[in-house]
Amino acid sequence: LIVVMAFWIVKSATPGKMLFRMKIVDAENFQPVSPARLLVRYLAYFVSILPLFFGILWVVWDKKKQGWHDKIARTVVVRASGRRPLR
Repeated sequence: LIVVMAFWIVKSATPGKMLFRMKIVDAENFQPVSPARLLVRYLAYFVSILPLFFGILWVVWDKKKQGWHDKIARTVVVRASGRRPLR
């Protein structure tokens, strides 16, 4: 939890997201996300994985490519160089 949160707060991404040049931003204004909302996003992962990871797989069908954890925390993963959700 501490390592993931530290990366999210400082870099807006985990090392894996940084490797693929992606970052987590606010879904409405594409600005950095507050630590409190990042904590909500982290905790929402548990909601996403409970029904056989369906909440994480949801990105396949979602227009904005948001998992349930993103929808709950009002975040979206974008390319680090842009503002559009990943396609």
